[in-house]
Amino acid sequence: MYTHLVKHMVCGRCVLMVEQTLETLEIQDAEVSLGKIELQQPIEPQLADQLHTVLAALGLEMMQGRSNRLIQNIKEAVGEFLHLGIDAQGQKLSTFIARRLGYEFGHLSEKFAKAEGTTVEHYFLDLRIQKVQELLRTTNLTLNDIAFETGFSSVHHLAAQFKKFKGFTPGRYRELNGYNYLLK
Repeated sequence: MYTHLVKHMVCGRCVLMVEQTLETLEIQDAEVSLGKIELQQPIEPQLADQLHTVLAALGLEMMQGRSNRLIQNIKEAVGEFLHLGIDAQGQKLSTFIARRLGYEFGHLSEKFAKAEGTTVEHYFLDLRIQKVQELLRTTNLTLNDIAFETGFSSVHHLAAQFKKFKGFTPGRYRELNGYNYLLK
């Protein structure tokens, strides 16, 4: 298995774009997940260059090196923490990541900020808000349920963070982009 790490690949739409790119370039037998492309065989250098170019045009970047693997591992740990939702309330993100990866969080945080241009915490909040947006668009869950699902301590906290990141409330977002009860 040949693993290629992809920077800035943080949502389901990114996975779909990469899958479509691989199909267009006729790169077969690939498994795509957040931040990662796994191939059954290596690709030719010319095709790899084309893949790099197309991904760059999509705002994504192929990563290389051991340091980049660490960054990918941090992102995966953040994703796992987000998946815990309300179950993560008793833990700190920093403690979870440090235990999961076996490094001091300060070291991990410094490496992450240098490579990504943002903090681990901000990256986590961004993922969290993306998850909220996805749930608002694709489900009829209440804001209370969404807050619970994404680990916010209350609807008020969710609404405040959402407005800070997106400029409007979750309710307004759902009105504009949300779940259509008639189509489901």
